Amino acid sequence: MLRYGFIAAGNIIQAMHKGAELNPAYDPAEIGIYDINEAVRDSYAKKGYATYDKMSDLVDNSDTLVLGVTPKVANLVIDELAACYRPNQLLLTVVTGVEQDWYKEHLGEDSKVVICMPNMSSQVGEGSFAVSRSANCSDEDVKKATEILNMCGHVEEIPDGMMAEVLPFNGSAPGFFYHIANLMAEEAKNLGLDPDTAVKLFAQTMKGSGEMILKSDISLKDLEKALRLPGGATVTALEKIESMGFDNLYHEFVKTSVERCRELGQTTANSKS
Repeated sequence: MLRYGFIAAGNIIQAMHKGAELNPAYDPAEIGIYDINEAVRDSYAKKGYATYDKMSDLVDNSDTLVLGVTPKVANLVIDELAACYRPNQLLLTVVTGVEQDWYKEHLGEDSKVVICMPNMSSQVGEGSFAVSRSANCSDEDVKKATEILNMCGHVEEIPDGMMAEVLPFNGSAPGFFYHIANLMAEEAKNLGLDPDTAVKLFAQTMKGSGEMILKSDISLKDLEKALRLPGGATVTALEKIESMGFDNLYHEFVKTSVERCRELGQTTANSKS
């Protein structure tokens, strides 16, 4: 019996596997892949994964399933999954915006589902995963479902029904960060600096700042306060962008990300599979 069976292997799932492959405890031979794309299956097979051209064969041979499709595709495959899904079989899903009621409707009231909001940083072993469980899932189920996530990043459990709300903080956050990095590269060129050198300094600084948040017992307010030296370049620049409405812009980023996630989930819930 395979440890995990992946239904589809798109970008976010491929990123997860790349990150997990960096972990010596990860064994591709314990992982099954079902994808309609033969080239995708062949690429996984060459790396030692078990591959299937039928979903039912994957489901029959897998302990825990991972649904790795988009919301639109989820509606196209859910009935096929329901036809071979075993009672109490554990399902980890990365379908954006779709909450537990939809899975109960299609897989049954006794279904065990762990919803995951991933991000692309998992491909370098630094993923950030928010997960929530269905009422039928025990602590052991959650631990079992998230073992592969822990191999390529950090996992936090959130209350059921809040996947849209968490999206800006891990799912959409890389887009915000990369956008700023691109802006910094342009500013480096304007200043006559080598953009690659400047962006490496910027990225490492952000990485270190993140580690400070994760590992230091200093509060966020105190971390920021330490850099707001009166009359200094940093505080002057911060006050300038605040006066231009930067804080409001970030509020809109969060608000819009949440709203769109809810729309995607609602579209899936209201569509007939």
